[in-house]
Amino acid sequence: MASLIPGYEYDIFISYRQKDNNYDGWVTEFVENLKKEIEATFKEDISIYFDINPHDGLLETHDVDDSLKEKLKCLVFIPIISRTYCDPKSFAWEHEFKAFVELASNDKFGLKVNLPFGNVTSRVLPVRIHDLDKNDLNLCESILGGALRGVDFVYKSTGVNRSLRAKEDHPRDNVNKTYYRDQINKVANAVDEIIHGLISGKSAIAGDTSIVQNGRSKKERKPNVKIISPIYDRITKKGLLISLSILLFIVGAFVVYNFFIQTNAKKTIAVIPYTYPRNDTILAEYGIGAIDEIITKLQEVKGISVRHRVSSIHYLDTKKTLEELSKELNVNYLVEINIRKISNNIKMGVVLKETKGNRQLWGDQFDIDEENLMPLFSEIALIITRNLNVYLSTEEIRNIETNLTNNSLAYSNYFAGNSILLSAMGNKFVDSLSFISAINMYDKAIESDPDFAIAYSRRAIARSWGIHFEQLNSSHIEKCWSDINDALRIDKDLTDAYIALGFYYYYCMKDYANAILNFEIASKKDPGNYQPLFYMALVYRNMGDWGKSQNLINRVTAFNPQDPLFLTNIGLSYTYLHNYDSALIYHQKAIDVDPGWSASYLNKIETLLLKYGNTSKARVELDSLTINTKKIQMEIKILLDIYEEKYNDAFIDADKTGPEDFNIRGNKYLYLAWISSLMNNQVDASNYYDASLAILEINLSKDSLKAEIHGLIGIANAGKGYKEKAVYEGNKAIELAVLDKSKMGESDMILNLAKIYTMVGLYDDALNEIEYLLKNPSLLSVKLLQIDPVWKPLLNLPDFKTLLRKYSNK
Repeated sequence: MASLIPGYEYDIFISYRQKDNNYDGWVTEFVENLKKEIEATFKEDISIYFDINPHDGLLETHDVDDSLKEKLKCLVFIPIISRTYCDPKSFAWEHEFKAFVELASNDKFGLKVNLPFGNVTSRVLPVRIHDLDKNDLNLCESILGGALRGVDFVYKSTGVNRSLRAKEDHPRDNVNKTYYRDQINKVANAVDEIIHGLISGKSAIAGDTSIVQNGRSKKERKPNVKIISPIYDRITKKGLLISLSILLFIVGAFVVYNFFIQTNAKKTIAVIPYTYPRNDTILAEYGIGAIDEIITKLQEVKGISVRHRVSSIHYLDTKKTLEELSKELNVNYLVEINIRKISNNIKMGVVLKETKGNRQLWGDQFDIDEENLMPLFSEIALIITRNLNVYLSTEEIRNIETNLTNNSLAYSNYFAGNSILLSAMGNKFVDSLSFISAINMYDKAIESDPDFAIAYSRRAIARSWGIHFEQLNSSHIEKCWSDINDALRIDKDLTDAYIALGFYYYYCMKDYANAILNFEIASKKDPGNYQPLFYMALVYRNMGDWGKSQNLINRVTAFNPQDPLFLTNIGLSYTYLHNYDSALIYHQKAIDVDPGWSASYLNKIETLLLKYGNTSKARVELDSLTINTKKIQMEIKILLDIYEEKYNDAFIDADKTGPEDFNIRGNKYLYLAWISSLMNNQVDASNYYDASLAILEINLSKDSLKAEIHGLIGIANAGKGYKEKAVYEGNKAIELAVLDKSKMGESDMILNLAKIYTMVGLYDDALNEIEYLLKNPSLLSVKLLQIDPVWKPLLNLPDFKTLLRKYSNK
């Protein structure tokens, strides 16, 4: 199989000493694993040359086979660098390593490759399996003409210096903290960068028909012959000078005007973190923290409109083109942050690009030093503004250069806390660990600097979100309030503190009026940040003021947000409003931004069922969810089987589920009871309803005010035939939702009550609730009424048929 680029024999050549493969076949195993990783990384087929029985010693009588010279015509050369490889007398060293460096240095690409982020790398990608002594290291670097940069597979502990194995007995003893699987992935990613960098370079060469002479590009063209009019002879010298003066004035005025317009026009900019978070959590932390700090600095400049950090973090490790990014973010400039680990040093590449024409305005690389982070981000922000030709006032310069704290340790911990919290926001707060870890880092920051205002406000935000998602207990409510007061005591104008106040009133106190007031203050202080507008929309939605909520959502959508949490919530609003077409658009946008998050798929599946009333489209989406998230959503699978009347399949699936498959424990037995009833097995149904009631009552003892539990208890009692108890619990659930000030929750509990009325035979009451739900925002539609078997007893009722006709367009 030939190389991806014509004229080359292989894409990858792997060079090694046989001595490094004899003991345990390490090199052979490495090559096999790399092949698998390469297949998962590249769309194209990649050719790899690997000789299982290479030459080892080198004698005067040895000659290099011409076929080997041809095989060395490859895109990427991977030497397995060991203590035995660094031997000038070995065949691999002399006729593979040195030969490739010389060959590549003189071919059309050269030894160095320009990467998309403005960085430069070598086509030699060393894989090091031993720590080298100084002489061997110098020997390698003398051939490469620079530092030995590659991917390390070294297992190092006391008295140990060997190659990292795929399956280590004691992986935690490795002081390098490297894992074989991650390192294999790093090699594949590095190969991907090099090859696609070469392909991009090849395209540029192929598209240039210029003739290069003395370093300048000249195009072939016919001579340009001027025809001079006789009238020119009659122009006086004075007239010519006047004409030239007028022309110069016009040109000068145009240049000055154009400069003025360009200099003072509002620049729109986004900061995008290119890094590899899935492979290295430290790099991800620095990538997320860096965008947060650079955005904060740029927000001090009035002449720049900066896209919010919540949008930016969803482009971690993005593969999207510059054109796609500029369109999605609606900006005319991009700052690309590229975090790399080279040996034990962390480097940050920063590139400023003008999206129109993909023109790079500036690029540089910086060392990441925890003691020098604050001035580093100030320096970067000032360089960006200079390259954008933005005028800075003395106050703006002072604000950019002012440190949030004068304590480097406090800032380092604050930086880490932000990274954890923002990453958690990107992952939708799935567990308590993220909140606790973020809070711990803010604790350390505040301990080092008790006057660190923004650290208090970020800690308050972490607490309020943790309380909202029931990951932190109520003891954090008072602490949240105390943090906000401390933040405002230190800095009464801190925007972050007002956002924290909004969350406190919204999530902790259910005081919606004060939540809106503080989000509104934050929005006015930071008009380029759509987050406060979005949360105001959610507050109004919970209050049932859908008009104000949708008006705010319209303002949010004008920012073209690229946060899946925001997008799918916008879609959810449209779903409740029975505007299913718009809902599907926003759920799909959320999926496009983050295909690995389940919630957007689940919301889209629910909308598809409400709109179409059949399961085929929902099945397709469920398959996509499973493939992209690597998670099986058993509850949805069971529900679709029930809608398709595949009761036996639904029962088998429900029977093998665990507690983690449902939001509330006890749901498993409710499904088993419902399916048994649909299969006319009433004895089993009754037993399963008893089992679900026992578990739900335990849940209720822990949280007696949770509306959803009361609603499920009502359904279980209805299944048992306990009419009064069932109706009581259904109404109790609605009362609690009203007390919780949640109109959406109230709507969901009314839907539960309608099911209870249907199950116990109170059909007129059921029809009243159903009409209310069809008329108002809810998760019920005519199509769903027709496929969900819970409504089967109503199908032949004249009043029910009338309702279906009346709301058939909803």
